[in-house]
Amino acid sequence: MTKFLHGFFSFGWLRGLDFLPPLLFRFFLAPIFWVEGSRRLGLFAGDNVVMWNPMTWFDSATYQKGVETLSNAQGLLPIPVPEIMNGVVGGVEVVAAFLLIIGFAVRWVSLPLMGVLILMGLAAADFSAGFVETAQSLLMTHGYLTPLNSGIESTITLFLMVLALFFIGAGRFFSIDWLIHHRYYKKLKAQEEDNVYKPSEDEFNVNLSN
Repeated sequence: MTKFLHGFFSFGWLRGLDFLPPLLFRFFLAPIFWVEGSRRLGLFAGDNVVMWNPMTWFDSATYQKGVETLSNAQGLLPIPVPEIMNGVVGGVEVVAAFLLIIGFAVRWVSLPLMGVLILMGLAAADFSAGFVETAQSLLMTHGYLTPLNSGIESTITLFLMVLALFFIGAGRFFSIDWLIHHRYYKKLKAQEEDNVYKPSEDEFNVNLSN
């Protein structure tokens, strides 16, 4: 009975599906960052794009629109050097989208992504009406996030999802991170017997039992 109750309340019987949340997070976030990043960079936005000619992949007019958007941000923190930051932010978003899809270096790429989201959130946040009034507006007006609501709420939501990926990683089975870890885990386990290295439990196991 004790074993049944422990398994029932710890949800250990769902451990085989613990790869789904990070996988779904990655596949949800990747297109968002790809669209935002490619839009900032003017990637494939021109009228004369030729796929086998990289010189036609970038459109300077679209890039300049991204620079103007950052320059006109009226939030708590003005974007420094928008001409450069537009390329840096767009580059981080595009690279992150690709790495999220394949599940490689997910924890590492989560760090600059969180920095980008904090920067964009501060650039968009407007607390001129006062913090209390703004908080009341968010809680009483918007409620749960819907596709019709955007701005600081969506930025916070994306930040929390990226933060979750930072802690749980890319997930098992469907990520390069897990394949690399799984490949060398047995070797590290063998070294444990020689007291050379003592690996902890599988870090891709999200729902570890106590």
